[in-house]
Amino acid sequence: MSAENNFDREPQKKNSDVKNETPENMLANKIIRYYGYFGEYSLKGIAKTCAKLIISEHYRDLCFDTFQFPNQEEMEKWVLEEMKQHFDEKVVPLIEQTYPDLSEEELEDEVARLERRYQKDHEEQLMSTTKAALKELRIRVRGLQKELKVLKRKYTI
Repeated sequence: MSAENNFDREPQKKNSDVKNETPENMLANKIIRYYGYFGEYSLKGIAKTCAKLIISEHYRDLCFDTFQFPNQEEMEKWVLEEMKQHFDEKVVPLIEQTYPDLSEEELEDEVARLERRYQKDHEEQLMSTTKAALKELRIRVRGLQKELKVLKRKYTI
């Protein structure tokens, strides 16, 4: 089943519940379901993506054996940026559906408000993903360093 199907599916509710639910509550419920899906399936992908991005950015340093592993705080910034991007990709369309009359500026303000609200709720996800990203980076860098050593031996005297 795709993420969109899980994300948009409403739980079974009584008719009276649906009539009384505000657009903001509906949006909040969809975001909470998204984060449930997000936590299960996307965090490992984010960790791998962050490791790949760092390797791409520091490839020259890896080749010259001057690469320095990022510390916890630096990696957390990478992970947070990637999580924010995923959040925006999923949540902006929901806000647009829920509040179709918002201007571009109001839409950006609403996204920022929701990001602040849900970022605090998911600090645990951020920490575990950061740790996974650091582990993934170590594994990939060590493998790449081994391959570079083999190439150096093969093509140098």
